[in-house]
Amino acid sequence: MLRNRWSGIHPGRARWWHVVSLGAVLLGGLPVVSAARAFAQLTIEEALAGGIVLRGRVADVFGDRLLFEDATGRVLVELAGATDRPAAIEAGQTLVIEGRLRGRVLDARRVTATEGEAIAHGEPPVGSGRPADQAATSALMLALTRPADIAVMRATLEAVGFRTAGNPVRHEKSTEIPVRDARGKAWVASLDRFGRIEEIEIADYDDDSVPDRPAFALADVAQRVAREGFRPQAAAERRPQHFEILVLNVRSELVELHVDFAGQIYKQVWLR
Repeated sequence: MLRNRWSGIHPGRARWWHVVSLGAVLLGGLPVVSAARAFAQLTIEEALAGGIVLRGRVADVFGDRLLFEDATGRVLVELAGATDRPAAIEAGQTLVIEGRLRGRVLDARRVTATEGEAIAHGEPPVGSGRPADQAATSALMLALTRPADIAVMRATLEAVGFRTAGNPVRHEKSTEIPVRDARGKAWVASLDRFGRIEEIEIADYDDDSVPDRPAFALADVAQRVAREGFRPQAAAERRPQHFEILVLNVRSELVELHVDFAGQIYKQVWLR
């Protein structure tokens, strides 16, 4: 029986996704949540209401929206609902933005300029919806949703040891590409619309061919993945049909490895 990659987020992945996305660390330079809080169970109400604080630079202004960036990436910020904000916002400013994440858009509630400008209450949105601003916003949204160029995805995959071995297959929000590792083994890589790797899995992986019980101890998993060039960041955990372990790859990216009971790494999942 083939493992279905799209049957949902694995519980192990979901746990770490919760720590990364619902904690205070979404982009660089944010306070780190305590370990106790990171692993504490939240109610649905808390998860939906949880706010985040970002510090970064304004890359561009599009009407009542900002393209906000730091060393780790970019996010679109919606200013319309902000009760506190500077009277004027310009590209290049450093801001602290408090708000809530809605998909890939941050709904700002409070915006503070770190240079010390006074905060104006009740100011109208920047641009006030003029046609030129609306056109610029549409151009921004198009750029954010346009699938990444295949050359960018190829370079990203090569940086982690995989070369493309076929044509990309575009989906609504992702792209799948056949790839091969340094040993020639066939894998399938899944990348998001921004060209970032989501996961890489051995092509046509068949878990029926794997032993039901491991031939090695749980403590040996870290040594096995280290021999493949990964740096373990936590103890391995056993699942019903495989092991999972958090590691850093050659680019120091946090990745969850799935290791079957034969000792084979058959899936790599990027955690952001």
